[in-house]
Amino acid sequence: MDWSAAITGLVGALVGSGISAFTLRRTHRERLTADRELAQQRAKADIALAEKKLSLDRGFEIWKRRTAFAEDVLADFYQARDVISAARSPGSFEGEGSTRKRADWEQESDSSTLDAYFATTERLVAKREFFAQLYARRYRFMAYFGAEAVKPYDDLHKIYVEVVIAVRMLIDTYRNRDQGSLPAGHSRWKKVIWDIGSEDDVIRPRLDQVVAAIEAICGPAIRDIAEDDLAGEGRAGRLA
Repeated sequence: MDWSAAITGLVGALVGSGISAFTLRRTHRERLTADRELAQQRAKADIALAEKKLSLDRGFEIWKRRTAFAEDVLADFYQARDVISAARSPGSFEGEGSTRKRADWEQESDSSTLDAYFATTERLVAKREFFAQLYARRYRFMAYFGAEAVKPYDDLHKIYVEVVIAVRMLIDTYRNRDQGSLPAGHSRWKKVIWDIGSEDDVIRPRLDQVVAAIEAICGPAIRDIAEDDLAGEGRAGRLA
């Protein structure tokens, strides 16, 4: 028996086995390292995706609230125009204007005229809760659409105040007729408090301009959400 060859073969087998085992261990370690790095990358990707989804969801909710709010504001201005227009109706019902405090010097004819003036203010005052709600939204509207976007609010308030002041001036200067003259602004004040349907009305066009201005701001936001709803219905129809 050639012991030398046998020993050499055994040593070779052992060395080969050791090399193979070393290679397997190294390969296993590398695989574990690769799997760990891949798992970390997946975890980071999942976190990034979750954060992005959260950000998109938050942005979508803000967008929905903004557009729904724009719709409420636009409806407020439509109603405000109708309220002021109705208050400026020259006709009056029996008893309107009677909440005005009467002066001792008034005759029945005086009271009738002054009550007719005051009816415009009385109608506006009856809607004070509506106007309070409308103006309460002003600062939130500014937060959504910017400081310059509140100009329609300011213009609407100017119209409201102008009408109320015109009523006050007509009442306060009423007795000037006893002196045979009327204030220079008397004719204009009457045009301010009453809309008789003439083309040169001093308030109606301004109300329309205010509504057009708020439409220009709110309209795009409302159309966006309407288009999104239609797109959603289309997607639902295709899925069905």
